[in-house]
Amino acid sequence: MSSPRATRRQFVTGAAMAGTLVATPAATTAVSASGVSAVEAAGQASVVLHDRRIAIDEALRARFVGGGATFIELTDDPVRQWRGEIAALLAHPDTRLFGITQWSDYLLVRGMAAETRRHVKHESRASGDGVLTWLIA
Repeated sequence: MSSPRATRRQFVTGAAMAGTLVATPAATTAVSASGVSAVEAAGQASVVLHDRRIAIDEALRARFVGGGATFIELTDDPVRQWRGEIAALLAHPDTRLFGITQWSDYLLVRGMAAETRRHVKHESRASGDGVLTWLIA
């Protein structure tokens, strides 16, 4: 029996996330317009919003949780989730949101964050299929 093969999407997403979030000289020199690198952005997270359709390595998930971040998977209705079950967590002024999402979810979250006077500090397109990593504080 052959081992399961990764789909192209899983491979590209995994490679992009590894390149974005692993501390390498190239990653630490890739700085966004606001001066925050992807590695620094991931380290600043107190909440990680993750699109469940994007496969995330368990070691990466453990790294976030081990760093004290709350890991939340976005549902099919991020607006209801934002205003409902995670509203109290997001209402705290020190909450820093790190996201691994599709472009459409990013746009929704960015708009809702702007309503609470939080703005994008880092944004990086991780691959050509719309997967983004971002930090909103």
